[in-house]
Amino acid sequence: MSLRLLQLLVAAEHRDQAMEILRGDDRVPQWNTDLADGRVLVQALLPATGNEPVLNALEEAFRDTEGYRVTFLPVEATVPRLEDDPSETGPDGEAANGKGSGGGAVGGTRVDPERSIREADEEVGSEKVPARINREELYTDVLEGSQASPYYLAMVALSAVVACSGLMLDDVAVIIGAMVIAPLIGPSMGIALATALGDLKLGRAALLASVAGVSVAFVLSAAAGLFLNVDPSGSEIAARTQLGWGNLSLALAAGAAGAISLAQGVGAGLVGVMVSVALLPPLAVAGLLIGSGYLEGGTGALLLTAANVVCVNLAATAAFLVQGVRPNTWWEGDRRKRAIWVAGFLWGGLLLALVAILALG
Repeated sequence: MSLRLLQLLVAAEHRDQAMEILRGDDRVPQWNTDLADGRVLVQALLPATGNEPVLNALEEAFRDTEGYRVTFLPVEATVPRLEDDPSETGPDGEAANGKGSGGGAVGGTRVDPERSIREADEEVGSEKVPARINREELYTDVLEGSQASPYYLAMVALSAVVACSGLMLDDVAVIIGAMVIAPLIGPSMGIALATALGDLKLGRAALLASVAGVSVAFVLSAAAGLFLNVDPSGSEIAARTQLGWGNLSLALAAGAAGAISLAQGVGAGLVGVMVSVALLPPLAVAGLLIGSGYLEGGTGALLLTAANVVCVNLAATAAFLVQGVRPNTWWEGDRRKRAIWVAGFLWGGLLLALVAILALG
């Protein structure tokens, strides 16, 4: 099974409390080391998925203590091997990960209903928690791809150039190559995760990156359309000028698959290609056709792009919510509820409008 090395820095006076929180499964190694600054380094090996209850318990116990920090590191291997199923009953007869007689706790650390958005009687580490990576690890993975960095913009520009070349050549292999290098999955997943967590900072960064990426790809494609002889009847171009039910299905599946892959900690490289299938080629077609003066076909391609953006974000947000991705504190929970309602009305309303267009068309 995949593992994470948890490293906890906390004042030495909290050593016993920290070790008690991590003592949910006797088969999971834990150890601690005194540091010169009066803190203690507590370490434990945990399964990569399903460890969020431990993070929640540590955060609730120590978030206000000076010098507190938790770090998760990936583990390639450990000898001797840990058992593959950490949910089985431990040697003391209690279920692993604090599912025994903890009374709503990991190792006896109770949930504080005034600070947590979990129910007061919900066990930290209960079966209600889905088997996925914890929200902080997920946040870090998504944040990296949600920035409008020079690298991101350069890769979007290069993928747009390759996509335009493939469309002009009517070459499927070249178009697929453009989708492989296009980093468009990052901002889409960032917007969805920001909605699930109610995180305005992540949402703004992901939205900025999304708008910047779409703008760069469209401007370059339109510029190519101005100078190249675009044939709107080419099979690869003509196929992306009309919105169809298959397009909506593809984008919904791509968004959900991206969110599930990220939440499982397996990366989203191949799924990113699928998201780019939904976003990059129709956007490049829109630019090429509008730049060449074929406004009707270009408008159809823009509508297809917009529909795919809506479906990807709606499905990704839903997938994160179904997997139980949520913040840990009540004040973040209130903000999250507002974000979900706004996103639900926005993306859901747009999806209904697209369905109406298809039904009436």
